[in-house]
Amino acid sequence: MKKTQLYRYIVLIVAVILAYGDTLTLKYASDDRMIIFENDYTLQGDAGKIMTKDAFTGYFGEGEQLVAGGRYRPLSQLTFMLEYQVFGGSIKDEVGLHRAQQNEKLFSNSILPVVQHGVNVLYYILLCLLIYITLQKIFPSFENEKWYLSLPFLATLVFLLHPLHTEAVANIKGRDEIMCMLGAMTALYCSLRFVEKRQWWWLLLSFVAMLFGLFSKENAITFLAVIPLALYFTPAEKQKTDYLWTLLPAVVASVVFLAARFHALGAAEVDTTQQLALNNPFVHSTKAQEIATVLITWGIYLKLMIFPHPLTHDYYPNQIEITNFSNPLVWLILLAVLALVVYAVRKMKGRGVVAFAIDFFIITFSITSNLLFNVGTFMNERFVFMPLLGFALVVGLLFQKFAGFLAAGGIAQNASQKSKRAAAKNELSKAPTGAIAVMVLIGVLYLGKTAVRNLAWKDDIKLFTTDVEVSDKSMKCTLSAGGSYLKLYEKTNQNKYLKLAETYLTRALQLGRSDTDTWSMLGQLYFFKKDYVAAAACYQNVLKAKPDDEVTLGNLESMRGASVAEANRLIEEGDRAGALAIAQAAIQDNPESPDLLNILGRLAGEEAAGQLAQAEAALRNDPANATLRNTVNQKKSELQKSIAYLEKAVELNPDFASANENLGIAYASVGRFSEAIPLLQRALKLYTEEKDIARTRDNLSKMQAAASGK
Repeated sequence: MKKTQLYRYIVLIVAVILAYGDTLTLKYASDDRMIIFENDYTLQGDAGKIMTKDAFTGYFGEGEQLVAGGRYRPLSQLTFMLEYQVFGGSIKDEVGLHRAQQNEKLFSNSILPVVQHGVNVLYYILLCLLIYITLQKIFPSFENEKWYLSLPFLATLVFLLHPLHTEAVANIKGRDEIMCMLGAMTALYCSLRFVEKRQWWWLLLSFVAMLFGLFSKENAITFLAVIPLALYFTPAEKQKTDYLWTLLPAVVASVVFLAARFHALGAAEVDTTQQLALNNPFVHSTKAQEIATVLITWGIYLKLMIFPHPLTHDYYPNQIEITNFSNPLVWLILLAVLALVVYAVRKMKGRGVVAFAIDFFIITFSITSNLLFNVGTFMNERFVFMPLLGFALVVGLLFQKFAGFLAAGGIAQNASQKSKRAAAKNELSKAPTGAIAVMVLIGVLYLGKTAVRNLAWKDDIKLFTTDVEVSDKSMKCTLSAGGSYLKLYEKTNQNKYLKLAETYLTRALQLGRSDTDTWSMLGQLYFFKKDYVAAAACYQNVLKAKPDDEVTLGNLESMRGASVAEANRLIEEGDRAGALAIAQAAIQDNPESPDLLNILGRLAGEEAAGQLAQAEAALRNDPANATLRNTVNQKKSELQKSIAYLEKAVELNPDFASANENLGIAYASVGRFSEAIPLLQRALKLYTEEKDIARTRDNLSKMQAAASGK
């Protein structure tokens, strides 16, 4: 190995570590739970089911499908399974199945996130080195004496450092993107080596590598077109049959993969009548609107490749507005795309770098572009993980030309194309420090943005609360942010988080997110705010869709218990009006609650009994006072209402000591001592607390004395 080649490898490795070394401090975020710590197949070490089932079946269960078409990416999931089996240690004894709540904490506090993020970084290093040596095969004439100005090195460095790759590298589940491209690029490299060496085992390696890429993610299938494209552009001597021989391993691997995928997912037909906007953002759009909006997303991709800010993981509805062909920007983007296609076609014969870059981008982007297939969301930054290599080639070439131009002070325009290239290559060896400074500056800016963006992937809470600042119109991200702020409120009890949770959950509802997750989180929000009526209404909305949902039924029961406890607390503190308001509101949701009926009966009875006694005493001194007589009748009526509440409470729960006591007192207030005394005697037997027993015994003595006095 040449010393300069070693330098390039070292720089690329160091660059990856500088860009993504901090990811080893991160935990789990986004889809990690569905594939890793809450996926039953991963936790059980069931490689058979991983290889023969939809990727999300281990999370959602049999018969469930998260997105249209299904997801079959078993190889990356197998690596997660193996890492858990090897490095899981003692947590394997505590981890539970079926989305056990303790799993996230157990995994996050173990060595596993460090290992799994480290594996992502390792795969990314291998990928970047492979990209570099593959580009050297395709574009050997763009090498340079100053190794750091060679096109393969510059393009690889741009690809490596570009902040759009943070989702694939900083998110553990994003490993499928890295492994997919690693396998596909290895297949391409082996194909090129076969043309050079004429050794059949390179074709065998190409087949294995293609299987590796395809079983990591289906995007590798685009290399059925990339391999012959690269072979056409490489200057190595080749025969016409080389196109067939190099493509054959990829074709066979694709057939094997598609057969396995069909076996696991079936035809993956989509029931369009049941589709939701979260799985199909164009479900309510015309085809013209869909195409126009897709073109807008292409423009956003281009903008993010040129200026990668701001970044977000979420482009779900309504983050991108549905548009149509009356939008001038749609036509501008369409014309730009057509111009690039025409340019690539016209320059194919000359085998120029830009033509290859455009072709590579179009081919690899086709499968995630939303034009050929609906990918379930408007766009996503990881969808250009592989295509971005085409962009990196163009940027690398532009920089190489810029450095040569600065070195030469301009190259004569009347020179031939061949002489221009030779002159540029010669001048590049004398590239000024200014060009190097520009390259370093761009690299530092990329590194800084990448490092900052990595931190957003620390965990779900950090990711959602960060990205909602960008994806503030996304019905998915606003809901996730609201749920995250609820978790922060539970941890800290700081009201600012409760207010933020309400802001984002309400916004999600306004944006059209009205599923059970939304109502469940809103129920939790109102529970924390002690708005029990609103909480109950939210939980009832969940139960309309899922009548037997155990979590919601438990939440509803907890909420009802909390409303009773809060009312009793306010009574103890003397806030009878507050207690009455809570009980009156809560009884609307739970009219058969003995506790609430007892509270309402007690509050109404105690107030009415005292006022009745005063009115009757005044009436005895002024028998002709009609106002006092009306007051007496009114308070007796209120006492009857109190008695009705308490009678129902005792009927529903005959062993409810407090209800027996309160009903007895209410009966005594209207002179029904024969009914009152047995109730207090029963309450005396039911009470276990000494203070309750003493109070009831005292009331019973007074009542018996009053009854005998009559």
